Amino acid sequence: MLSIALLAVLFITGSCTTNPEPINFGTDQCEHCRMTIVDNKFGAEIITNKGKIFKFDAAECMVRYVKTGRINDADVKEYLVIDASKPTQLTDAKKATYLISENFPSPMGANLSAYANRSDADAFQKNHQGEIKSWDDILVKFKMK
Repeated sequence: MLSIALLAVLFITGSCTTNPEPINFGTDQCEHCRMTIVDNKFGAEIITNKGKIFKFDAAECMVRYVKTGRINDADVKEYLVIDASKPTQLTDAKKATYLISENFPSPMGANLSAYANRSDADAFQKNHQGEIKSWDDILVKFKMK
């Protein structure tokens, strides 16, 4: 009986993680728009304080999801975005640098790409034009601040 209880506890605590989870491109579905996540240069995740993970096909879907009120900012442990210069790699959304460029369209039409380093964003801007933005700028753009 004790071993069954121990297994149940391990299963329950093991099912909630606080680590990022890789996005399975072509399989995972966006929590906001319900589209299949396919482009590995874009994508985002929210990790809640309880360890639940929500995946998104673009940073703009993640921001719009929070804006709907389906999740409170106070319940979020971490916002993550894919670094467009390093496809599939997640980086801290609050520390990332963003590029809004019509010449580098994102899946949901905001033309928003994210970069872990400002220098990578600057390099993409040289090739694709556009405006460099911070996380706070993105929140203002989506009327969250």
